[in-house]
Amino acid sequence: MTIDQIKALGKDDLLNMLGLETKRSNTDYVMPALAVFGVGALVGVGLGLLLAPRPGRELREDISRRVAHAPEALAALPHKASEAMHRASEQVSEMMHENHS
Repeated sequence: MTIDQIKALGKDDLLNMLGLETKRSNTDYVMPALAVFGVGALVGVGLGLLLAPRPGRELREDISRRVAHAPEALAALPHKASEAMHRASEQVSEMMHENHS
């Protein structure tokens, strides 16, 4: 190896010759993952819109209606969950009573 070739070597070249590599930061791991996630989300949205059973205008109107009613639906969620738990509890009690009879 000549002096000119040695001068042309970069940091990564020298580390590679020693069997080492530059320490990767968290950004080196997170950014590609976020990029893949973003592309996947865009592909999913695109496929969803392409395969939607209604025309675009109807779909957009439906989405905006659902978004407008989302706070009401979220507010009703605890009550619905409580009712479902109560029904499940009653069914379990009935099954236990039938098994002991």
